[in-house]
Amino acid sequence: MDRIEAMRLFAAVAEHGGFTQAARREGVSPAQVSKKVAALESLLGARLLDRTTRSVSLTAAGAAYLEGARPLLADLDALEDGVRAEHSEPAGALRISAPLTFGTRRLMPVVLAFLKAHPNVEARLSLSDRMVDLVLEGFDVAVRIGRLDDSSLIARRLAPAKVALVVKAGHPAESIVSPSDLEKYTCVIDTNVPSPRRWTFEKNGSVEEAHVSGGLHVNSADAARCAALEGYGVILVPTFVIGEDVAAGRLTRLLCDWTPEHRDIWAVFPQNRFLSGRVRLFVDHLAEAFGPEPEWDEGL
Repeated sequence: MDRIEAMRLFAAVAEHGGFTQAARREGVSPAQVSKKVAALESLLGARLLDRTTRSVSLTAAGAAYLEGARPLLADLDALEDGVRAEHSEPAGALRISAPLTFGTRRLMPVVLAFLKAHPNVEARLSLSDRMVDLVLEGFDVAVRIGRLDDSSLIARRLAPAKVALVVKAGHPAESIVSPSDLEKYTCVIDTNVPSPRRWTFEKNGSVEEAHVSGGLHVNSADAARCAALEGYGVILVPTFVIGEDVAAGRLTRLLCDWTPEHRDIWAVFPQNRFLSGRVRLFVDHLAEAFGPEPEWDEGL
């Protein structure tokens, strides 16, 4: 038995939730997948999957084996990619996680450009504001925004993620001169940030907080933008969401001499011994595309 192939097919069944789906993804027959996984279970002396006519699920032994198998398979893929990259174009699947709004607005064009430049790479892009576990969930790289917690992941800073205080042009809040003035006006509360009702600003080393309120709570900077464009209230959102609106005059920046809490855009990836060639190329591509001064900040 080819143990590596059996391990890979087992991981595919676990990832895709069934033998048929895994067979389609790996380009083999469902019978071959079933046979290989059964042989692996026989070799290990343990049942890795519970099978019914409708579903396939991991046993406790299967979950433990999958957790150990994924980094081994990733190391093997990365080792082969590293050798292959010296002589040929990168190929294979690139599993990417990114926040929903940033992924839709800014990452998608960059991913498409990467695929056009490297047609043998297949991107599997998962957009969600949930903090995924790269190793356990099998992602090669994630784009994250904010301050990173300490972890075993490798992080590369891609660009600043500036935040701007804006309102629809002509709104009465255009007259504010300090953060505390915000407490007089309706604000849109973005529950995706750590402190939705407490907005922090800095000026010449002095820090001031505004405790804001409003009748609309959203978990999306895009939704906050829509509310602001309708004139509902003041929003504090990343500039990658509203850069073009400010440049076009649809939204007006407030408190330009005050700096909101700083954030950054990062690429993070597991600390494998052998970094996949396609991951390395993709992260380099991201850094070049976004750069130290992203294009969405040009109008600001």
